[in-house]
Amino acid sequence: MASLALVLALLFFSISTLEAEYYAPTPYKNYAPSTKKSMNVIDSCWRIKSNWAKNRKALADCAVGYGKSAMGGKLGAIYVVTNPSDDPVNPKPGTLRYGVIQTKPLWIIFSKDMVITLKNELMINSYKTIDGRGAKVEIAYGPCITIQRVSHVIIHGISIHDCKPGKKGIVRDSPVHAGHRNGADGDGIVIFGASQIWIDHCYLARCTDGLIDVIHASTGVTISNSYFTQHDKVMLFGHNDNNKEDKVMKVTVAFNYFGPGLIERMPRVRLGYAHVANNRYEKWLMYAIGGSANPTIFSEGNYFFASKSAQVTKREAKNGWKNWKWRSSKDKFMGGAYFIPSGYGSCSPYYTKAQSFPVADGSMVPSLTADAGPLRCTAYKSIKSSHEHATKEVHDYLPSYYPQPHKNLLNVIDSCWRLNDDWSSNRKAFADCTIGFGSSTIGGKNGDIYVVTDPSDDPVNPKPGTLRYGAIQSEPLWIIFKSDMVLTLKNELMVNSYKTIDGRGAKIEIFNGPCITLDYVTNVIIHGISIHDCKPGKKGMVRSSPEHVGERLGSDGDAISVFGSSNIWIDHCYLARATDGLLDVTHASTAVTISNNYFTEHDKVMLLGHNDDYIADRSMKVTVVFNHFGRELVQRMPRVRHGYAHVANNYYDQWLMYAIGGSANPTILSEGNYFIAPDKAYNKEVTKRETEEKGWKSWKWRSSKDVFLNGAYFLPSGYGSIAPKYTREQSFIVAQGSLTPSLTSDAGPLQCVVNEPC
Repeated sequence: MASLALVLALLFFSISTLEAEYYAPTPYKNYAPSTKKSMNVIDSCWRIKSNWAKNRKALADCAVGYGKSAMGGKLGAIYVVTNPSDDPVNPKPGTLRYGVIQTKPLWIIFSKDMVITLKNELMINSYKTIDGRGAKVEIAYGPCITIQRVSHVIIHGISIHDCKPGKKGIVRDSPVHAGHRNGADGDGIVIFGASQIWIDHCYLARCTDGLIDVIHASTGVTISNSYFTQHDKVMLFGHNDNNKEDKVMKVTVAFNYFGPGLIERMPRVRLGYAHVANNRYEKWLMYAIGGSANPTIFSEGNYFFASKSAQVTKREAKNGWKNWKWRSSKDKFMGGAYFIPSGYGSCSPYYTKAQSFPVADGSMVPSLTADAGPLRCTAYKSIKSSHEHATKEVHDYLPSYYPQPHKNLLNVIDSCWRLNDDWSSNRKAFADCTIGFGSSTIGGKNGDIYVVTDPSDDPVNPKPGTLRYGAIQSEPLWIIFKSDMVLTLKNELMVNSYKTIDGRGAKIEIFNGPCITLDYVTNVIIHGISIHDCKPGKKGMVRSSPEHVGERLGSDGDAISVFGSSNIWIDHCYLARATDGLLDVTHASTAVTISNNYFTEHDKVMLLGHNDDYIADRSMKVTVVFNHFGRELVQRMPRVRHGYAHVANNYYDQWLMYAIGGSANPTILSEGNYFIAPDKAYNKEVTKRETEEKGWKSWKWRSSKDVFLNGAYFLPSGYGSIAPKYTREQSFIVAQGSLTPSLTSDAGPLQCVVNEPC
C-alpha cells in the first residue's frame, strides 16, 4: 500500500499538526482531537521546509534534550558518498568510511540508495553528520558504528540492522592514524566516552549485542524518532555497576517507537540520568525500562502497551532500590501496564533553556511517534501554475522502505488519488477510487463542473451559484467551491441523482441549520465537507429539482439522511452534534460506502435500517471503512437492522455505551478494527443486541483481525459464512487492526493545495 506523500505543518500548542489533517470549523476551533497525527517538536523544526535538500545543515539546530548542542558537521563542507564499498585501513574517496574519519567537520550525504556491508567497525571522528535523507541507506550484515572518545556526531535517517562483531585487527580512525582494534561486540551503535551525540530517525534491529550502548562516561546524548524492533537487549546506558564515571551520564530518549519483538532494556540505566519522554512501547517481552546501581530515571508522557509482561520497570538489585529516583508523569498505560516508582525528591532533568522541550501527555504519543524510523524525503518541482513564473520546489514524505506497522499509511482509497499533484485539474478521477458496496458510485463524473460562489440559501427558488441550485439540477454535476465558506441552510438540502459535492481546496461547513437529505436518488458522492450542529428542518416547500418543489414535513435533524437511495459514497467528512443522527441509511437504501470520516461529540451516531418492522431493509448493504469514531460518542457506530454491514479498519476511541449494535437479525462482519474501550468496567463490550429475545444467538455477528485495548471485547454469534461477497470491483484488502491507527490518521476533511499532492 502506498504511504503518505505530503506533510505540511501547522504549529499548535508547541506541537505541529500536519496540514493534511482535519481542520476545525470556525466556530469550534478546539475540537480537533489529540489522536490526530502530529509532528513532534524536532520534526516540526525542519520537515515543513521545502528547501531541506538545499539547506540540510539546518537540521543541526533541531535537536532537543541533552544532545541539543550536537552540531555534527554543520560548519563543514558537504561530502557525498558515491561508493558503498569498504576498506577499514585505506578507505577510498567516495566511501562512507573515507568521509567519517576526516579530521575536519563534514556533512555526509548519499548520492543514491545503497546497502553498506562494513568489513570492520566504522570509527567516526568528531564533527560529523551522517545524513540519509533523500536515499535509502542501510548499514547491515557486518560490523556497524563506533563513536569513541569524540564529540559532535549526528546520525540521521539510516537503517542499521543485522550487525555482527568486528574482527581483531587494524582500523583507521583518522587520516593520520590506524590502530589495532580488539573486535567490536556487534552493537548497532556504541557511544564510548563521547559527548554531544544525536541519533535521530534511524531504524535498528537484530544485532549480535545491543542496538545502542552509551557507556564510559558518555554524556550530552539525545536518541530520538528512531524505530527499534526484533531484538533482546535494546539500549544500555552505563558500562557496569562499578564504572563510577558513568554518574556524569545524561541521556534524553524522546519520540522513539519501541516496536514488536523487543525483550528488555528500553533503556537499562546504570548510575547516570535518563529522561525517557514521549516514547511508544509495544508489547515488550520482559520489561521496558530497567536499571541498576542507583540511576535516576524520569519517565514522562510515554505510551506503554503491555502484553504478557505488564510491569514497565525492573530493578536489577535485591535491596536498596526503594531510594532510587524513578518517577512516572503523564504516562499512558494500556493492556494492564504499570510503573513502580521509587525514591524521594525532584528528578527533573534541569535542562537549560536551549535543551528544554514541551513533553506531551502520553495519549498523544501514537501521533508524535508515528513517523519514527527513516523517512523517505524527496525533493521535486511542482507543476507551474498559471500565476507562477517560477517553479516551486516542495518535498514529500513517502514511507520508510521498511515494512513497519506504525508508519502512517495511505489506505487504498486515499492512495488512489492523494499522490497525484494534478488532482485539482483532474477532480473526476476521484470517482474511480471508492471500494466496498458503494464502489459503483459515479456521482457527477459524467457532468460539468459547477462552482459554488454564494453561501446563501433559498429552499424554494435557489440562486445560480448557490450549493442548492447545483444540487437539485437534473443533469450530472461535479460541484466544487470557489472559496472557504460556511453555509447555514434554511431547510434540508435535497440532493438530486448524479451529483458530487467536492470540498477539496476549500474549507466548507454546513452548519447550524437543517443539513443533507438523499431521498430516493442514486449516484451521489459527498467528499471533504464539515457537517455539524444540524437542526430539524421546517415543514414547508422545498425544491428537489428544477421542475419540482414539494411540501416537506420537516427533517429530523440528521447530518446526512440516506433514504431509499443507492450507490452513495460519503468520504472524508467531519460529522458532529446533530439533533438526530449523524448518518442514517434507511428505507431499503443499499450500495453505500462510508469511509475516511471523522465522527465526534454525539449520541446516536449511525443508523442502518429504519425500524425492526421494515423488512425492506433486508436488501441493505453498507461498507463502513477507514473512519475514526472519536471522543464523546455514545452509541450506534453503527446500529444495524435487517441488512448487512461490513465494518472494517475503523478506529474506535472510548465509546460511552457501546460501539456496534443492532436488532432484527442483521449480519455484521467486524474486520480489522481498532477498539479502545472506555475506562468504566461496565462499558467494555463492543457489541449490543437490542432485543429481549434469546434468538440473537443465531444472528451472524463476527470479529476478525480486530485489535481490542483497555479490556474491550466483542461477543460473536451465529454460524456459517458472513463474508461480504464483494464483486471484484468492490473488493479490497482489509488490514490487521494494528494498522488501523495509521490507515485512519487522516480521517475527516483534508486541506488540499492546488498543484500539490493532497
